[in-house]
Amino acid sequence: MQLKIYTLLLSSLLFLFPSSYAQYRVVKVQDSLQTYPEGKGFFYTLPKSYIAVYMKVSKTEKHKGPFADYAEKLLGLSGVIQENSARYSIQEMHFDVKLTPDLSEIYFVEYPRNSQDTVWRQFFQCGWAMHNLNITDKEAYTKQKQFSFQYPNEAYQAQFEMYDNYTMYEKIDTTYETAFIDSSYVRIPKFEKKMVAKTTEQKAQEALEQIKLIREAQWLLLTGDHEVNFHNIEFMVSSLKEQEQTYLSLFTGFTTTEESEYVLYFDLPEKQEMVKLPLFSFSASNGLNPQIQSKDTVYYLCLKNKNHTTPLQSFLENRAHTDKKKILHSFYYRIPEYYEVYFYQNEKVIKDAGLVPIHQYGLIDALPANIESLEIDPSTGQVRNLSFKKK
Repeated sequence: MQLKIYTLLLSSLLFLFPSSYAQYRVVKVQDSLQTYPEGKGFFYTLPKSYIAVYMKVSKTEKHKGPFADYAEKLLGLSGVIQENSARYSIQEMHFDVKLTPDLSEIYFVEYPRNSQDTVWRQFFQCGWAMHNLNITDKEAYTKQKQFSFQYPNEAYQAQFEMYDNYTMYEKIDTTYETAFIDSSYVRIPKFEKKMVAKTTEQKAQEALEQIKLIREAQWLLLTGDHEVNFHNIEFMVSSLKEQEQTYLSLFTGFTTTEESEYVLYFDLPEKQEMVKLPLFSFSASNGLNPQIQSKDTVYYLCLKNKNHTTPLQSFLENRAHTDKKKILHSFYYRIPEYYEVYFYQNEKVIKDAGLVPIHQYGLIDALPANIESLEIDPSTGQVRNLSFKKK
């Protein structure tokens, strides 16, 4: 559930009450109540926050060439790739606070008797009324999603085709059979063709010969020994160099890089002064692992309470003794608490991500019954621009 949905909910609470004010009865749904509403109505929920972490992970693979053992002997090349390997690295990482229905905070609203009062329709328009609420939103309940962007490995395909061309060769064996013809014995040759696998060194030697031919062709083009259309010479030389590089990769090997995007979703625990949320384990050799492994690097989100709502809590508790009836007959809304968020790598802080609102860690209050219009700040959830019904 996107944060913009909650913004829509809050902005939709710009209630402009009609001149004949209708009072709503709003009751929290609980196991048992002293009295139950008699009229018909609808249910709505309050939102709660959860964390979505977005990452882009790069995988770099080194592929050993099939003729790597002959690179120095035949081409004088050292430092070529000697074994296949893969390395992972985190390219990007950020998080977002999203909203989902809080099914522990469900309220029943009795329809007003005044048919001209349409304030209640705001809950249906913004999507928080339970008849159209998406309580099985996959984003909120899926632990991990991965989106892999893998590109065709043209280097590997070209190398495989080149190597396959040198794998077999045709061998002709000659044998002789003795036959008695015209009172004499004659040896008759018999030819047998078969495909035989070449040795690795034979294949390396043939690849080397191809490299020499390609380099010779480049030289002839550049020195003008061949009559060519010089408007196309750049393309021809480029094609020859590309072909040369493919043959060379049989000796040197090659490197490929691909990127994968991950999205991890995390529900938040009960409110604490400091919430440490393990995200995932990561290693350069194995990449990302949603299961926490102590031997790998572990990434966390640490949320520290700024206690912005503490004085508000004291005020609401004192007010509740003298204003119970008014709260009972009002719409309920949340005032979120703000937490400072830090990214941790093991025990080291790697980024201060700033303040974010956590809705279920804040307060629940009720709107007064005699308001004519109001606005709730979509970023903080606090009430602003109040106007009251004139007596």
